[in-house]
Amino acid sequence: MSDKTKKTIDAKPIKDLAKILDDLSLTEISYSDGDFSVSVSKAAVAQTIASAPTQTKSNQEENKETDFNNDPRAIKSPMVGTVYLQPEPGANKFVDIGSQIKSGQTLLIIEAMKTMNPIESSLQGKVLKILVENEQAVEFGQPLMLIG
Repeated sequence: MSDKTKKTIDAKPIKDLAKILDDLSLTEISYSDGDFSVSVSKAAVAQTIASAPTQTKSNQEENKETDFNNDPRAIKSPMVGTVYLQPEPGANKFVDIGSQIKSGQTLLIIEAMKTMNPIESSLQGKVLKILVENEQAVEFGQPLMLIG
């Protein structure tokens, strides 16, 4: 192998991303800059929670939330990041449950890599349910809201 084809990998950016991954409790993170691109992911560890008879209702509600993944009314996260339901601290939320939504209207912001990304509705209708909390970490494809 010649020196021209042999490349060395700088582990520092990978270690930095792995630290961010752990600090923010994420399962996957990607970064690219010009020709350089790196992705780091880890397997999610499943937690088993013993349920008492009084928890049956909350377990059913939890299972319903996972059903929103295939719901056509769901607005899903296009990226990994942190959700902000208002434009700045102390301001009114972009939308509330019951708000009438037009296609293209900003619903919330997702911060990813220090960039604020407005998430616009691809649907028209009324906000039926907000599935995330302010400043919550979200994954790619995670349902954020239901619009009906």
